[in-house]
Amino acid sequence: MADPWAVWVGERARQALHLPEFRRAAVLVGLTREPDPRVLLTLRAANLPTHQGQISFPGGSVEAGEQIVQAALREAWEEVGLEPSDVEVLGELDDVFTPIGFHVTPVLARLEAAPQLRLSGEVAEVLLPRLSELRAAPMTCDWRRLPDGTRVPVYHYPWQSHDIWGMTARVLHDLLTQGPAAT
Repeated sequence: MADPWAVWVGERARQALHLPEFRRAAVLVGLTREPDPRVLLTLRAANLPTHQGQISFPGGSVEAGEQIVQAALREAWEEVGLEPSDVEVLGELDDVFTPIGFHVTPVLARLEAAPQLRLSGEVAEVLLPRLSELRAAPMTCDWRRLPDGTRVPVYHYPWQSHDIWGMTARVLHDLLTQGPAAT
């Protein structure tokens, strides 16, 4: 039987952005191989120069000569010790941007149910919420204006004592509202 997430990402029309003035980045959106998958998130360390204590996907800047998938796998290895050979890449999701100038491509992937992880100094904690928990969470949305006046939604998903928001919540929102079992 085909993986419903692989089918979904393969059948949808991916929305790419063209933002040459933005810095390219990639994140790994890892879902565990379980009937009710968990999503791999990190709690960023409090001593980092930016986004301290925020929830994020493993990821970061694309290095010169690197492809998007390579960058996502490298960053996941550097941040949480996830072996690239333990990752089944399913495809790229819609590009997103951040107000501080990053053009991010999320890479959807499958992971073992209990991935072996080793945290770097950038990561205070690994979070593995089930998609069903996030779907059931009382999501809220507020609107912000970009410098050019465009209104954009900012989603918030509470999970345990955490507030998942920003670019991470935007990608999760697409998964939760459009992906398999969303209907």
